[in-house]
Amino acid sequence: YPILKSLAEAISDNVQKVNPDQRKALHLAAVFVNNFTNQLYRVAHEITESEGVEFDILKPLILETAKKVQDLSPYMAQTGPAKRQDKKTLKKHLKQFESEHHKDIYNLLTKSIQKTHGRK
Repeated sequence: YPILKSLAEAISDNVQKVNPDQRKALHLAAVFVNNFTNQLYRVAHEITESEGVEFDILKPLILETAKKVQDLSPYMAQTGPAKRQDKKTLKKHLKQFESEHHKDIYNLLTKSIQKTHGRK
């Protein structure tokens, strides 16, 4: 371990020792922050592409969202119609979907946010 730690510290300022259970939890969490997020970007790309809008317009928002969680917890950084319980906007969004699959994802994530932040 001391040799590995020394080598790791030579290439990174962020070296942490984790046990096997922590490593499994980190991998699972990484799937959420990376793989699932990328899938949501793909869905957003399909939505923008279907209306002839460049996905690149969303890139500043993507960066701002990533920057936000550097200073705030994900809980505190959450915004949007699901958190605000903005039923009018939620209904309007649901009517816009052409894809039932995308609608299902939207509903699942909306319910998750509402459960986290409490329904009113």
